[in-house]
Amino acid sequence: MTKTPDSATKTPNTVDALLNQVAQGTEFHFQSGLCGDWTLLAREPDKAALHLITQGDCWFGFPSNQTDVQALHAGDVVFVNQGISHFLSRQPVPSEIPEQDIPQFCQLEHQQNGVVCYDIDSPSQITDTVFRLLPPWIVLNHQQQAHDMQALIRMIRTETQAGEPGSQTIVQRLSDVLAIHLLRAVLEAHQELNGPLAALQDRHLRTLVLAIIDEPGGDWSVEAMARKVFLSPSAFAERCHKQTGLAPKKLVDQLRLQRARMLLSNTNLPLELIAEQLGYQSATAFSRFFKRYANVSANHYREL
Repeated sequence: MTKTPDSATKTPNTVDALLNQVAQGTEFHFQSGLCGDWTLLAREPDKAALHLITQGDCWFGFPSNQTDVQALHAGDVVFVNQGISHFLSRQPVPSEIPEQDIPQFCQLEHQQNGVVCYDIDSPSQITDTVFRLLPPWIVLNHQQQAHDMQALIRMIRTETQAGEPGSQTIVQRLSDVLAIHLLRAVLEAHQELNGPLAALQDRHLRTLVLAIIDEPGGDWSVEAMARKVFLSPSAFAERCHKQTGLAPKKLVDQLRLQRARMLLSNTNLPLELIAEQLGYQSATAFSRFFKRYANVSANHYREL
């Protein structure tokens, strides 16, 4: 008797739980009209961020490479992953504006430009790991967005301009929904994905990847992973490589690496405990693993 139907039933629920965590983890940060030669600059942000251009035009780019900038227009959405320095600016070459001076460019009655920015807080290690698997940055322009996303953007723009009682709360809720649509749009853009994130597109591999993210220190041998997805070891290995470009062991290594980066950046856990959480017998074994993939020692990475 096959158990495949049971797996098929659990898969959507697992992804739904992930998307629900994203909705509950968004944190409203800033919303206003902007005038003058303004710049919003984020240097190595400790959270992923989502920027929505509600009205007007601006430029998006990176401080380290000011020749590679993109013009953004009303309705465009930009996702930028954790740690990626970036700017939004009225000019293609941004001005250095201290954070405390931003309010002088930020007036609700100004309608030339509008930006909704919010940080994406990670309420769980699963959500944090999944976001770290996303590309460094993604621009969804208004012409490429799905109808539902465009409707949300129009509603956010209307509430931003109206400024009526309750508008901030409404924009916050709409922004939470927009974050879910963004993640779903990325997951559906199969041609843009690789590695562990691409596995979320596959009904056999999706449950496995989320299970590894949930318990990275588990016994994830090829045989154990194959049993999890109800495939033979050979069929599983072939499917894993076809969908992700990775051998099964490399898939596990990539997911453990993302968890290691999160634990090193966001906690003070000693290497021995991090090694235990990730399934390594000693801090030395974990350190060798981390140095091999990250090209830097775990202690040095923690100091960055």
